[in-house]
Amino acid sequence: MNEVPRPAAPARAGRIAVDARWVELYAKRVDEAAEELTRARADLRAEPVRPQSFGDLGRVLRSAEAYGRAAALLDRQLDRACEVLTSAARNLHAVAEHYGSQEDEAAALIRNADRR
Repeated sequence: MNEVPRPAAPARAGRIAVDARWVELYAKRVDEAAEELTRARADLRAEPVRPQSFGDLGRVLRSAEAYGRAAALLDRQLDRACEVLTSAARNLHAVAEHYGSQEDEAAALIRNADRR
């Protein structure tokens, strides 16, 4: 994932500056990563390795069973990674919306003050 360029934002003492546009761009990148990982997971599940893939030696050494246990663990971790990325993207969109609406409100107040 390429880094999203972030402009430096001065923060006043005791305050946090949030660039809502940057957060939204980052949220979109996380969305894309979640979608890509979800597609990869679907591809992996569509073509699982079969016990026959290990041949007679694999059957004797029980390679398929060992692989199956490892694959199941990795599959659960992949599920969790997809869930976490999707959740992170959703929450980043919410943060961007929250701070973006505050910027819009502040801009409207400034415009109203200029008209007076």
